[in-house]
Amino acid sequence: MAGHHGEPGIFPRFVPVSFWGKYIGVPFVDGGRTLAGFDCWGAIWLAYRERGIELPDYGEVSALDLRRVARAIEGGQEKCRPVETPREFDVVLLRLYSRRWIGHVGLMVDGRRMLHTERASAAVVVALDHYTVRNRVAGFRRFAA
Repeated sequence: MAGHHGEPGIFPRFVPVSFWGKYIGVPFVDGGRTLAGFDCWGAIWLAYRERGIELPDYGEVSALDLRRVARAIEGGQEKCRPVETPREFDVVLLRLYSRRWIGHVGLMVDGRRMLHTERASAAVVVALDHYTVRNRVAGFRRFAA
């Protein structure tokens, strides 16, 4: 299915949006925690905050060092647990390009797509099987409410 800008798997324009619609196109800002700009953890932090759930800010951690944040989540240090089947609001752990270690996170918008942003891109929603992320997904975590 062709999506936004003709790329398969990227947010098709005719799919109904939910909480995540306002995040699409928000620019990447290292340490950002608002709709004016955020990094990958900032998107998750903001989405949870809007639901009344406080997560650690990590605003002092550069997006270049988000490996530390991802490791905390991966290790369950942030009151989250591993899940096999993702659903809306689960955190996606991703490996960095050409690396084995986890250093990036995304937020599931449903059971097959995630919201994420990286330095090279504003926030987008992509399918888990999209070529930019399919070989990078390392697991899913669910935060306790």
